Amino acid sequence: MSEKEKYPSELAERFQIRLPAGLRDRIKAYAERHGRSMNTEIVRVLENEFPEPWPLERRMAELLEIVGVLKAGKSEAINSLLEEFEATVEGVVSGRVRGLSDDERSRIETAFEQWQEDQARHGWSDDPVLDQEEVDMRNRIGSTSKFVEPALRKKKFHEMTPEEQREHMAKFSTPRLKDDPFEAE
Repeated sequence: MSEKEKYPSELAERFQIRLPAGLRDRIKAYAERHGRSMNTEIVRVLENEFPEPWPLERRMAELLEIVGVLKAGKSEAINSLLEEFEATVEGVVSGRVRGLSDDERSRIETAFEQWQEDQARHGWSDDPVLDQEEVDMRNRIGSTSKFVEPALRKKKFHEMTPEEQREHMAKFSTPRLKDDPFEAE
């Protein structure tokens, strides 16, 4: 099969990982609760924690494009501009946006810290990367940590104690009638 005939998932880089006990079950439970596969959930969290760096020129071009839309009079663009502007400043401070001197980055970081303090006094801004449960958790505890309790796995029959096996089998047996005419005496 040639590279052109393969599905995108077949072309994606694969990586095997060992997870601590219970983590796989917690990831699975969280992913299922939000209608996502485990792979999608893991990639979503990793992309959120390890975002792609932005070249300054590309980011500025994107912002200028949004300004052009604003000039055309489309009102939804105002919210988009503010979100993109905030994301760009966060990218500058975190080092995601490249092409700035240390002095420029430091000045922007100082201004951004002041803005964050103002935001903290007035509540969190919306983050389109977070799902609703993450937003609720961030508002509650200041973190998007996922405290997920996976569903208990039912024991297989051979893992049950003899008492548990009897109780399990009793669920499937038919109750006997007091005067059963077919019962041998």
